[in-house]
Amino acid sequence: MIRKIIHHPEASGLAVMATMVFCMSNYNLVWRYGFGNHHFQHEAVIYPIALTLVFLTKKFISGPIVGHLHKRSQWLSQQPRHISFPFLVISCNTLIVIAVTTLVFKNYVPSHYLFDYLRNWIRAFVVAIPVFFFIVRPLVTRFMKWLQSKVAAPMLEEM
Repeated sequence: MIRKIIHHPEASGLAVMATMVFCMSNYNLVWRYGFGNHHFQHEAVIYPIALTLVFLTKKFISGPIVGHLHKRSQWLSQQPRHISFPFLVISCNTLIVIAVTTLVFKNYVPSHYLFDYLRNWIRAFVVAIPVFFFIVRPLVTRFMKWLQSKVAAPMLEEM
C-alpha cells in the first residue's frame, strides 16, 4: 500500500501542499504568539483545519479558476506553467484562507478587518512565494524522487 501511495502521480503535489501549509501555519502562529508562546498544541489544532481548508480551496476554487485563466489568457499560456500556475494558486489560496482565518481567529482590531486582512495577506504572500519556490517544492520533490527510487514501483497487477 505504501508503494502505491509513494508512486501515485499526485503524491508529490500533495506532499508539497501539506509541507507548505505546515510551514505557513507555523509562521503565522509564531508571528501571532511569538516564539515564547508558540506551542505545539496550537499547531496540532490549527494544522488539520488549515490543511483541509487549503486543500478544498485549491481543489474547488483556485485550481479551476487558475486552470481557466491559463486556457483563456494568451499571455499566461506562454508563461512556464510550473511557475505561473503555483504562483496564481498561492495568490488565490492566500486571499481566501487569510480572509477566513483572520475572521475566524479574530486576528484583527475591531472595525479594522479590511486593513488587518490586507496586512495579514501581504505578510503571508511575501513569505509564501519564496518559501514555496526556493525551499519547500525543491526539497519535497527531491525527497519524493529519492523515496520513489528506494521503494520499488507497484506491480501492475496490484494496481
